[in-house]
Amino acid sequence: MGSAADKGVIPTVEADAILKATVPQVQFPLREPGGAGVTAGVPTGWTANSSSQQTLSSGQQIVNLGYVTPDRQFLQLSQSDGPAADIVSSVFGSSVEQAGTVPVGDRTWQVYGPASDGRNAWLLPLDGVTLALYGSATVPSFQQLAAAVQDQHPMAKTG
Repeated sequence: MGSAADKGVIPTVEADAILKATVPQVQFPLREPGGAGVTAGVPTGWTANSSSQQTLSSGQQIVNLGYVTPDRQFLQLSQSDGPAADIVSSVFGSSVEQAGTVPVGDRTWQVYGPASDGRNAWLLPLDGVTLALYGSATVPSFQQLAAAVQDQHPMAKTG
């Protein structure tokens, strides 16, 4: 996908159902975006459009959920208990250096990139899990998703 989603119909996935089904499959806690303006894990006006799970080079799992923002930019939420370097490499497809930090509420996210295609990644180590945001979206969209996920409690294990 380029910097903007195709102008056609955006495919959709059920973010809430996917995360709930994934919780028992991974060895680390998952967080679902929530709070004001978020319904079933999706911020108002956004579309959850993809999901995947991968194995990092370190052997740990990474869970990805993709979104298209109202301005048709892509932003992915990834969660893993793997090393930050492996997570960065997974989302970028190569190694990228940390470029700085950005505060969101009372937390500080590590910023990586931009990559050659202009995409960035923000990482937040939190209770043994790293939350990663990756994509072409605007800084306010990164901030919105970061705020929606960083203070959520881990989802309960079921099954």
